[in-house]
Amino acid sequence: MRLAGRLTFAQRIILVIALGVALGAVGVFVVSLGSKGPDFGWFGYAPLTRSVVATPARLSGWEQLLVWLGLIIVWTAASLWLVKPQPSEESGRSA
Repeated sequence: MRLAGRLTFAQRIILVIALGVALGAVGVFVVSLGSKGPDFGWFGYAPLTRSVVATPARLSGWEQLLVWLGLIIVWTAASLWLVKPQPSEESGRSA
């Protein structure tokens, strides 16, 4: 609480944006866990042998949705806490 009180409004907005970018990077990392990259190249063609190449386990669609919704909730809560008027700002505006 003390950190947000010492920052100007512009600095708090910068923190909100930086937090959103950081959480976005975390989300991309978590959602892409288990994937080695795009599925094209040699493995995009019909196999020349009967061996089966196992694809890495990925998060399903609803699991990805839950990850993104959780990160959005964290970002929203932190943004509301950072941007809400501080007691020193409220007393200055009422005069």
